[in-house]
Order: sequence, then C-alpha cells, then structure tokens
Amino acid sequence: MARSRYALTEVDKPHFLTCTIVEWLPLFTRPTLVEIVLNTWRY
Repeated sequence: MARSRYALTEVDKPHFLTCTIVEWLPLFTRPTLVEIVLNTWRY
C-alpha cells in the first residue's frame, strides 16, 4: 500500500537516511573519516 500523503519535492536531496555503526565506534571523531562519510553522502 503506497503512502500518498508523502511527496518528494526535492528529488536531488536524500529523503530518508539511516545510519548504523558497528559496535558504536566513534566515527565522527577523526576528520578523515568525516570527509569519507560526507563525500559518500554527496555522491
């Protein structure tokens, strides 16, 4: 069953994002890792 009340108005931007971190590692404490994640999301 489709949810017709939801409409994507900006199709060039993510409309749903979920993240799972293995063993709750501190991913955003290192600038290099932050850049990798941001570049991946931008792609």
